[in-house]
Amino acid sequence: MSFRWILFFSVSGIWFSAFVPLTGMAAGKSMERADAILLAKKAENGDPSARRTLVRMARKGDVWAEIVYGDLIARGKGGQSDPSRAIVWYRKAAETGNPVAETNMGAAYYFGQGVPDDYIEAASWFRRAARQGFPAAENWMGSLRAAGLGVRRDSSRAFFWYEKAARHGETAAMTNLGEAYMEGVGTVRSPEKGVLWLRKAALEGDAEAQAMMGSAYKYGQGVARNFSKAVDWFRKGARAGDAMAAYGLGICYSRGQGVAPDMVRGYAWLTVAQTMSRPGSPTAGIIARERGYLERRMSHDDLSRSERIAGDLVRRFSRNR
Repeated sequence: MSFRWILFFSVSGIWFSAFVPLTGMAAGKSMERADAILLAKKAENGDPSARRTLVRMARKGDVWAEIVYGDLIARGKGGQSDPSRAIVWYRKAAETGNPVAETNMGAAYYFGQGVPDDYIEAASWFRRAARQGFPAAENWMGSLRAAGLGVRRDSSRAFFWYEKAARHGETAAMTNLGEAYMEGVGTVRSPEKGVLWLRKAALEGDAEAQAMMGSAYKYGQGVARNFSKAVDWFRKGARAGDAMAAYGLGICYSRGQGVAPDMVRGYAWLTVAQTMSRPGSPTAGIIARERGYLERRMSHDDLSRSERIAGDLVRRFSRNR
């Protein structure tokens, strides 16, 4: 299972459907979660009054102010990024039992951001939040169990946590759960159930799930084989930045699977996939081999045209992010 995470878990991206209008904070009144987020957004947009209010509330011990102020510091909004200072505020909030702050602490220890990396300590913080039913922390516990980081490796427990998080609406957990069903890791293999969860995540915009849906349709795993649908899902995943989706799309073009055969466009998508992959990774090696195979069969003019297409695609995706 993959570990997909941002530097810190930003409170502004979780459990929100609307912002509560901020009318001013009365003395001694605790800030609501939405109020703190709105203040943070105003502070990011250069409102000094909003930032002063947020800092004042955080210094008074307001939990949500502490968390969002930590987010601002961690992301360097209004100054240089300073994970060590952010941790001070996250810890204050986490010590009150707030699951968002506890999850931030776990991520900090996992990545070694502002504190020394420590998988055992990371697992301890994630466990606290997961036991409160916090979906992101539940997914983290699944990933730690799957990899045996900070806890004993246990694929069945990993599946347990993935399922809890997925049923609580965590998109990344839906992808991990779908993958577990597809591969029969921690549970009985069931491609049909795997596709069900992968589709949920893919429709939420998860690029990795979209790539897996492409593969499911390409190879007929859990669904009837359909190259056209495979291309559609690969294209969505590639446009969202997934290297394996771009790779799958390139292969479909080069072999004429679900689209008219087009080595130029196939090579272009493989080039895009290469830019998305981590150098030296197994994914990068797979992509490089396929690019080399096509390169030996293409003319100099076709290769030049393909490189131009790839450049245009990469620039377009960079603008959209």
